[in-house]
Amino acid sequence: MRAGDHLKTEALVISSDEIIAFAKLWDPQPFHLSDEAAKQTPFGGLVGSGLQSLCIMVKLGVEAGFLTKDAIAGLAIENLRFRSPLKPLARVYAEFSAKSARPSSKNPSRIIATIAAGLYEENGPTIVTADLVNLYSNPTKI
Repeated sequence: MRAGDHLKTEALVISSDEIIAFAKLWDPQPFHLSDEAAKQTPFGGLVGSGLQSLCIMVKLGVEAGFLTKDAIAGLAIENLRFRSPLKPLARVYAEFSAKSARPSSKNPSRIIATIAAGLYEENGPTIVTADLVNLYSNPTKI
């Protein structure tokens, strides 16, 4: 990972069934579980969990290889912001930009990179943003 590395992923469509299945396991609030219940909220309909939005963003970065090349571990998620709800049938993509990359003070053969990450709805709002702080091996030149 080097400062300036950037990736925009392919898009993914999220179904109502996927939103409900995630909510049943991890965030069983009524507006994530039922369109009828969600109609009674300010959302006006079913929405995905913010945690699901974060997981989708990471999934896209991992599947594209951006977050996994030479990866050892995630160290932190900073500046996490849930900006807009994830809606059923939303076509979403993620973008990642390495803001910084430096040798680890504990082990200079490893890199600590801070990656600006975001999940976006095509032709729509920003859904979630965060700075991912990850540890990588095998630095060449930063």
